[in-house]
Amino acid sequence: MRKAWLLLLVPTIALTQGTDDGVMTQGLAVETFSCGKLARECSGPARRFIEARCGIVIAADGTRIQVPTVPAEGPDPTDLYNDCGGPGYNPSHLEDLQTVEIDADGDEVTGFVFGDNYYELYVNGQIVARDPVGFVPFNSGVVRFNAEGPLTYAVKLVDWGTHLGVGMEYDRWNVGDGGFIAAFSDGTETGAAWKCKAFYISPLEDLSCVKPGPDTSGCPERPACVERDPASCRALHLPVPEDWAEPGFDDSDWLPATTYPASAVTNQRAYSGYVEKFGSAEFIWSRNLDQDNLVLCRGRSADAP
Repeated sequence: MRKAWLLLLVPTIALTQGTDDGVMTQGLAVETFSCGKLARECSGPARRFIEARCGIVIAADGTRIQVPTVPAEGPDPTDLYNDCGGPGYNPSHLEDLQTVEIDADGDEVTGFVFGDNYYELYVNGQIVARDPVGFVPFNSGVVRFNAEGPLTYAVKLVDWGTHLGVGMEYDRWNVGDGGFIAAFSDGTETGAAWKCKAFYISPLEDLSCVKPGPDTSGCPERPACVERDPASCRALHLPVPEDWAEPGFDDSDWLPATTYPASAVTNQRAYSGYVEKFGSAEFIWSRNLDQDNLVLCRGRSADAP
């Protein structure tokens, strides 16, 4: 049996002058638990289900950090495809839509959303939908809301794992990947014009690969700790600003979103069966699909200044 241990070698790491320091932890979560109201079982025909559990790691000063995130409460999207909470494809997805009212006199906007593995969608600072299935199987959804423009879109994105604290999954200790795509009827689509920032990065061993941004594109996909003892790998945690989803939040120091072809993200039917719904939108993430496990991204409607 692998030893589930936590060893803190480097308490903080400064990524760049003028930004918040990140907290470094090492090893697996000291406890795990069911996470919010995310699915704990499947009622549909899905062949595979893995619960999205959360865990606690402890920083050098004793601070408890929940990984990979603290899920928000919010409405579920209407199913486009969901074989966990439903039969699979939902042919009445447009008729079933419920409108989230942000501004009573605002314009009505509809959107199609797919995330690997988990997303929360905010518009002008208000949550519009959160993925009901945090990990596996994959699902896609439709949302509708009323809001006054210009619109600020913000998404919390999580590449979930089963080895909490070191960002890996399954018995093979895979370094999993993420990806998110969305298209809205106001013409807003995910792409390179969005901005993203990683806040939970693992597995890591040599911290020098993390550059200002943070930019982990130069970090090896499978650092030496994965081959030696994956439970010994490190993680970097950055503090998430409370107002990150608000229209007035300053994201000027966030990096441009990196776009990825669908082939680099998923072949799951929840997306591949409905590509036409997403128009010319592109999959986005930070600069590292594999080790950036909690990523926040922001985009603006075409009429935004």
